[in-house]
Amino acid sequence: MSTIVFHSQPMSVYLWTASLVAAEKGVPWSVNVLEPGSDTHKKLHPFARSPVLQHGAIFLYETLAIAHYIDEAFEGPALQPADGLERAEMLRWVSLVNAHMFPTMTNGLAKQRLLVPMRGGRPDEALIARAATEFVHQLALIEKDLRHHEFLASDEISLADCFLFPHLHFASMTAEGDGALKCAPLSSRWLERIRGRPSFAATDQLRDLAA
Repeated sequence: MSTIVFHSQPMSVYLWTASLVAAEKGVPWSVNVLEPGSDTHKKLHPFARSPVLQHGAIFLYETLAIAHYIDEAFEGPALQPADGLERAEMLRWVSLVNAHMFPTMTNGLAKQRLLVPMRGGRPDEALIARAATEFVHQLALIEKDLRHHEFLASDEISLADCFLFPHLHFASMTAEGDGALKCAPLSSRWLERIRGRPSFAATDQLRDLAA
């Protein structure tokens, strides 16, 4: 029986982040599928975004708040560093992912190369070209921090890694992303490190599609 419920679209990078956090903490979870933009969705989130967490009578939206709540409310490995500077670095990475990497990796590369053709549309090649250039810049930032520790903010996995992973994972499935990652060995090894964790196996959004 699930301890928490995520109300969400099933294929959502931020649902994946939230479920990764739950899996790393060992908290049972389930998904209640929402129709995007429906009245029910808007009642749960004022801007109809996903996911929304339900824990008993508690409803909470916005993924950083959800991730923080899961880490604080449940037993299990801490996903926020105890060191003040490392915690600040974690929050910096979450901010970078939300403000810059989501638009580039997910909207600019993954959605255009993977989702748009799946829906019968034509990718925006100009948008992809801009995103591919920005992606190289973003990989350089990731490489820089991974020179100092195994994960983004410290030598232990944190919320920062849970936020970045879905975006970089989907971007790596595009020709542009895969090509750039061949020149980013630390980022590539980081991806494989996350993919090797039980939390990935428990939350892989593409598993059921491939079955």
